[in-house]
Amino acid sequence: MILRGVFKDSGGIVQFILFVGIVIIGTVAGSVASAFLIALKSGFNLETINEIMANIADYPVYLREIQFLGQLGTFIFPALLTAYLFGENYKEYLYLNTPFNGSMVFWTILSVIFIFPFLNLITQLNQQMVFPDFLKEVEDYIKSTEEANTRLIKSVLRAENIQAVIFNILIVAVFAAVGEEFLFRGTLQRIFGTMIRNKHIVIWSVAVIFSFIHFQFYGFIPRLLLGAYFGYLLYFTKNLWIPIIAHFIHNFIGIVLFTLYPEDSKQMETVDALGYGDTWWLSAVSLLLFIYAFRRIHSFYLQNVV
Repeated sequence: MILRGVFKDSGGIVQFILFVGIVIIGTVAGSVASAFLIALKSGFNLETINEIMANIADYPVYLREIQFLGQLGTFIFPALLTAYLFGENYKEYLYLNTPFNGSMVFWTILSVIFIFPFLNLITQLNQQMVFPDFLKEVEDYIKSTEEANTRLIKSVLRAENIQAVIFNILIVAVFAAVGEEFLFRGTLQRIFGTMIRNKHIVIWSVAVIFSFIHFQFYGFIPRLLLGAYFGYLLYFTKNLWIPIIAHFIHNFIGIVLFTLYPEDSKQMETVDALGYGDTWWLSAVSLLLFIYAFRRIHSFYLQNVV
């Protein structure tokens, strides 16, 4: 077909530039589609549109729809188009048709569950980071921005009925996992691999971008570690569905906890505190169990390369 694989022999730098351009176009398209949707549902009433945009946190339904369109435009569309332009077969390019077994999925799911207390500890330490005095204004700006983003996230997750819960699972767990893994591990990690020989540099570079793009400085380190883990999962399994499953389980657990326990409840405080303070020992146990699960996954890789 026309243009299929047209840039497959281009250099890594050229592919990266094209990739960035495609992401920008997709992001703009998603934003335009979101604005049009709000205008359409408000009857193209400018006063209503301005009211919605100024107080978007009070409109969770709009937020979920905007998030859905944003994921399509920023992640899924660019990844699929990149795979189409840079490879002969988009499924092969994105590592979607590599065989895997149920044991690999089992240990992947367990690994994500095991690591939660350790990530709680890392998150707590990350949130205690303090900027130098001369960067006080930068610190205040970052904090205010993250507080605003947190309000938006809570507005989306605060489900008023079962339909909203299902929609949250689809958007925040399923589509987010598929879209972000398509883009970062499926395409960007491959593109970086054409420019950089060291697999560790490739995986951690993509993880840095993955964490940075979420614009949450006080959650940067745990998200960086997760991004690197997802990258290694792809490297060892050669199947993108494995990191997608891991990503989905991580997001799904967060949605379930937020849905079951009110954000200011003692139950939620207890869950968030698992792994540090009086339960610091859980972090050590968590890390050891995670390493064991990861070694089981790594063993499948060794069986295939030997």
